[in-house]
Amino acid sequence: MDFYLILIVILMTLAVVDLIVGVSNDAVNFLNSAIGSRVASFQVILGVASVGILCGALFSSGMMEIARSGIFNPGYFPFDKIMIVFMAVMLTDIILLDFFNSLGLPTSTTVSLVFELLGAALVTGLLFAFDNGQGFEKWPEIINYSSAITIISGIFLSVFLSFIVGSIIQHIARIIFTFKLKKTLRKYGAIFSGMAITAIIYFLLIKGAKGSSFITDSQVKWIAANTVVIILISMVLWSILIQILMWWKKINPLKIVVLLGTFSLAMAFAGNDLVNFIGVSVAGLVSFQAWMASGIPASEFTLGILTEKIVTPTWILLIGGLVMVATLWTNSKSRKVTETEVSLGRQDDGDEKFKPNMVSRALVGSAMWVGKQANKIIPERWSRNLSIRFEKESAGDVAADQASFDLIRASINLVVASVLIAYGTSQKLPLSTTFVTFMVAMGSSFADQAWGRESAVYRVAGVINVIAGWLVTALVALLASGLMALIMYYTGIVGPLALTVVAAFLLVRSHIVFNKKEKEEKSESQLLEQKQVSTLQAIEESRKNTIHALHTFQRVISKSLNALLTEDAESLRNAHNELEKLKNQNEKFDSKIIKYVRKMEQGNLLTGRLYIRVFDLMQDLYQSTRLINDVIMSHVVNHHSPPKKKYAELTFELEKQFIAYTKAIVKSIEATHPIAIHAHLTKLQALLNNSLDELITDIQKDELGNRMGMLQTRVMLELRDLTETLADLDTAYHAKEK
Repeated sequence: MDFYLILIVILMTLAVVDLIVGVSNDAVNFLNSAIGSRVASFQVILGVASVGILCGALFSSGMMEIARSGIFNPGYFPFDKIMIVFMAVMLTDIILLDFFNSLGLPTSTTVSLVFELLGAALVTGLLFAFDNGQGFEKWPEIINYSSAITIISGIFLSVFLSFIVGSIIQHIARIIFTFKLKKTLRKYGAIFSGMAITAIIYFLLIKGAKGSSFITDSQVKWIAANTVVIILISMVLWSILIQILMWWKKINPLKIVVLLGTFSLAMAFAGNDLVNFIGVSVAGLVSFQAWMASGIPASEFTLGILTEKIVTPTWILLIGGLVMVATLWTNSKSRKVTETEVSLGRQDDGDEKFKPNMVSRALVGSAMWVGKQANKIIPERWSRNLSIRFEKESAGDVAADQASFDLIRASINLVVASVLIAYGTSQKLPLSTTFVTFMVAMGSSFADQAWGRESAVYRVAGVINVIAGWLVTALVALLASGLMALIMYYTGIVGPLALTVVAAFLLVRSHIVFNKKEKEEKSESQLLEQKQVSTLQAIEESRKNTIHALHTFQRVISKSLNALLTEDAESLRNAHNELEKLKNQNEKFDSKIIKYVRKMEQGNLLTGRLYIRVFDLMQDLYQSTRLINDVIMSHVVNHHSPPKKKYAELTFELEKQFIAYTKAIVKSIEATHPIAIHAHLTKLQALLNNSLDELITDIQKDELGNRMGMLQTRVMLELRDLTETLADLDTAYHAKEK
């Protein structure tokens, strides 16, 4: 008993942790439209979502079907074996979701749970069958095959339908409203808002309240029987009320739609989806209580009780809701996931999170070809009139801190997602809210022409990466939970405890690494957050980035030259990795350089020129440093002879003087006034020129082998380029200060 009591405590603890990582991933479902459109302050948006989460948790129907009998047959398993299934599922779910949170990719918590249950139940059930002298023929008794196929096919079918429906509805809405909302909202705002609010209320009734312990079956039947009447009355009343508020208070009706939609999705999400995270643990608790009351040994007590309807106690739901709300306000990983979806759907150009790939290029190219063919068919007058409807406001009319997309798109995202989820629920079709909300958002951004030629390949690549991540989620969840079940099956008491410790270690490590990365990214983006950058700020930011890069170049050159003498391949790899990290940081800076220049004071050509010049010189420094590291790496890993005494001493002297010269450059750039570097420059140039002359002489005398001669030539030439580029870099900063 003591062992299983420990497992129940672990399961309930895992439920809390799973709630944290789950809401971190799935917050994107109900936050992205409000945040992307900047309908209100971030605190107000979180407040609305928090109320929705608490309502959804309290109105929750409790145990989700798939956590009990939707995927596997619990009656097949004795108590000791089903605890293995539940432990494997919870540990896998936490690690998997936290991994995707760290990457900032939204994934489906429903899909992960389905495949985790599938993998753990199948492995545990088959191992149990083998122990009883049976074989693979028992798998139909273990897995609820038809239910699993229905759930899985329904989930993935929703991906395509959501994108298509979102695209069509957004295209129609944009034709009606255009991007000039001030004019069109006065005409159509009340009717549109009335329809949108009605759709959201319908969503709340069907998805948010259905199965709630606070609503009786007769009330649910009455709602279903009078759905049409409810919809018509609601549409008329809301349209009239919104029109009155527009005349009287001059409100923007779309803000009401977006905030109400955020509340409804958060409520439905907490009431129906986040119960996934506590469902497995509650099933374990119920199983434990039933086993304790039976007095039967754990290996003989079967869990047919799980096929019956079980309602989670209200106090557990309340605690779960409070944990979700606390996570929403404090966990930065939830904002990371939200940023991914918002960035893929934003209306303006800018630095992209994803790199284009062959598939994204092919899809964009195909779409462009189809568009050209369509233009040949569509009459020119129609095409011209349609283009006018999609004309955006000029840059001068848009605020510097403009939203990623407008309130029309945010409203469409929420309404279409709500209607699709509500319809799927009413038809008893399993849907992933993550898949639906994400693909509706991508469809609406596509229809809104947010994926222009400047950004299309990047945005499509991002969508492909997210969808691929969903497929990976399913496969990894299946295999990982099965592997964990296998380990626990054969390790007895030790397995579950050891795997729990490993999971805790991975979570703590992930949290530390993520926080460190967040601090770096926050530091990098501080300058861009300001509406205008002064000359002094721009110079200081450029100086800070430059000095950081110079320290890296110095360390890489030093490590590479020393590694040549000691034949230390590992040191060369470390230097290479350090250079790659700098490259990634510089790529982020490079992608933002136009934004930096745009935010500088008007007419400040000298500072803009400094940024462009430094950008060019840093590229040269990186290429020369990379080439030195590469040629030495090739020499060492291929076990070629190290330099003999004369060139070993020369290598040591070159490293010594290059370090001294680089330090002088750094001090000069750091200083308010220029510091003389001429002596260091002249000394290093003289050493390089004399060494090159001696090298040529030794080659002519055949005193140096081909490989060593080529190596020394490349190193010296690149060092000479580095020396000259560093001098140009110092001149660029001093010229600015004159």
